[in-house]
Parts: sequence; structure tokens; C-alpha cells
Amino acid sequence: MKKSKRIIPISSGKGGVGKTTFALNYALALSRHAPTVLVDLDMGTSSVRNLIDTPVTRDLYHFFKQGRPLADCVTQLDRRLDPMRRFVDFGFVAAPHDVIDDVTNMSAESRDALIDAINGLDASYVVLDLKSGLDPNVIDFLPFSNSGILIFTPHLPAATVAASQVVKAMLFRKLRALFATGSEIYNDLSVPPARIHALIDRAEDTYDPQAINLDGFIEELSGIVGGHPAIKLVAHAVHFFRVHFVLNLFSGIKDSYETAIKPFTENILQRVSGRLSIMNLGWIIAHEDIDRANNRRVPVLLGADRSQKSPATRLTQLARRHLGSRALASRALQRPDPDQYLEVQLETLRNLNDDLKNAGYRENFKYIVYRSLHIMSSMRVGDFGDSRLFKPSEMRHAMARRQR
Repeated sequence: MKKSKRIIPISSGKGGVGKTTFALNYALALSRHAPTVLVDLDMGTSSVRNLIDTPVTRDLYHFFKQGRPLADCVTQLDRRLDPMRRFVDFGFVAAPHDVIDDVTNMSAESRDALIDAINGLDASYVVLDLKSGLDPNVIDFLPFSNSGILIFTPHLPAATVAASQVVKAMLFRKLRALFATGSEIYNDLSVPPARIHALIDRAEDTYDPQAINLDGFIEELSGIVGGHPAIKLVAHAVHFFRVHFVLNLFSGIKDSYETAIKPFTENILQRVSGRLSIMNLGWIIAHEDIDRANNRRVPVLLGADRSQKSPATRLTQLARRHLGSRALASRALQRPDPDQYLEVQLETLRNLNDDLKNAGYRENFKYIVYRSLHIMSSMRVGDFGDSRLFKPSEMRHAMARRQR
């Protein structure tokens, strides 16, 4: 039986954190396990193309402007970059070489067409390198029940805040889809859409001193609609949302926790919800090899792997650990505890440090891939990426199906 496809978006909310370098090498590492396609959705920079010294004959320009199937726009690695054919199951779709306004700034119809095409790609794993920011060209390509993989770094505090804002934007997208004017949810709900929309606006407005996070939104909505099934639907959409992140340019436990992981977690707890599951997938250490590889346009994982530090079997075993606690998630549903969340994040960071002590960047990438594979094999499809992307018009019905 053919394995279900998994689409895994990589986002950062802000540039300068090494997102594309991570996405490219993560996709290469995944391709050692099954066919993988990396799609460059960072329109206007074509950053993936700039990191791979491989001729591109078709890209997203040909998909949008010439009607080519997306599968025809997949480029394989040049043989000279992979002479041992270790990455024959890797391919990438490049963004247009030049800035083209109606491609770079996709319309809703263009986004829907690309979503359908991505869903139709014949690959086990599809990795999406998303642009920075929070506009629809990012949000519409994210899963609706988890964050995909968020990238941030201890060296850029603004990127930490931006990463948490991606989570907030995703959840409010779900709420607005669920309570859109004309939604069937109002069929037996004796509350006008305007009142619900005003409550959503207040919860989302960071400038409002009376703003509430999504936990407060659920409480206030419950006071308005009573025991209506909408409350259960909203609570499920929020409380079972899973956040996954990778720390780039790891700089040790103390610095990484204080300057990145703690503010990231605190911002989510304060601005989004105290009931989300937040999972650290690992980190990538800073190394001059990675910078040199980017300058040469030869992804660092394509170089000869002479490392014997952590055999694959050991990395696989380690990667199964520290994947979060269902019991913790269950307790959080009754009583959110910010201190407990921070304690779990610090403990996970220490445990990962024990696993990855003295590990090189190759082991870092492998470790994150093994953790990803374990999540995909042991948890629900919607817990990590998804089997397909959902267009805005499909999201409300998808939420109802998943809630059941």
C-alpha cells in the first residue's frame, strides 16, 4: 500500500534566520528515506535556486504563465553535485528567476491552483519553503492543525516574536473560517456574525489593553452561546494545535533558552493560548562549512559524510525520546500552567543537549529528520504537516471532520 503523502511547510515569520538553508538540507535528508520534493514559495528571491548549482529549465513561472503541470517543473540535482547518486529521490521546484508581480503577489485564485497542484505531487514528502511574513501567500500554505516547522534563532530576537505570531495567525485564520458570514454554524446559533467577529477582533488586537488570548475568547464565547457545539469545535481547534520548532545557530542551553525558547513560549502562552503543545525538534549548530556550502551553491549535506560520531541506529533511538507528553496536554486542558510549560521546554532542551552533545551539523539534520519520521509514524496525520493543504473554502468542513 502506498504511503500517504506528508506536506511539511517551513516558515519563520521573519527573514535572516537560515530558513531556506534549513529547508533545503532537511528535504535532502528526508529524501534518503523516501521521494521528496522541495517547493520554493519564497517568491521574488528564488532563494532555493540560489543555493543549488543546478540548471533549472522550468520553474513556477512555467506553472503559472504557461500552464505546465507542477510535476513538469520539478528539477533533479545535477549529476556532478551527487556523483554517488545518494539523493536520487530529491527534487525541487524553483521560484521564478525574476520578480513577476502577478506570480510574486499571487491572487486567491492562483493560490488555490498552486495548492491543488502541490496536493497532486507524486512524492512521499513535500517540503515547502515559505516566504517571510504573515500575508496570505504564507498563511494559506500552512496546515490548520499544527505549525509545520518554525525556524528561529537566539541571535535575532525579532524572529522569535515573529515565529510566535505565525502560530497566532494560523489559529485566528481557523476561527475566521469557522465563523465566516454565511457559515452553516449560524444555522442554529442565535447570535449575529457581527458580534462573534467583534469578539475575534478584540482577541486578535495586540494594541487593545482589554485584549484576551484564545483561552479567554473561548470563555467569553461560551458565555454568549452557552453549550452550543461551536464551543467544542473551537476548543478542539485550539487545544489540540501542535507547535514544532527548530533552533538555528544553536548557541548553548542558557543563551538559547533565555533569548529564544523562553520568550517564544511566553509569547504564545500570553498572546495565543496556554494549552498548546509546543515541541522542540532539535537544533542546527553554526558551522563555517554551512556558510561555505551556501556560497559555493552546493548544499552542505551533499558533501562526503565522513562522520562516525552518531550512527543512524543511535540517532533513531534518541529521536524517539522527548516528543512531548499526552498527559501534560491532558492536564493543560483543565488548568494552564505557564511555569509548567517553561519547565518542560527547559527540560527538553537539556535532554536534547545530552543526546546531541558533541554532534556535528550532519547529525543535527539527521536527528531532526528522525524525530519528524517518528512523529509521522506514531501520531495523527494532522499533528505534523498534513496529507494535503486545505484551501480557505475547504477549511471549515475539514475542521468539522477532524473534530469528529
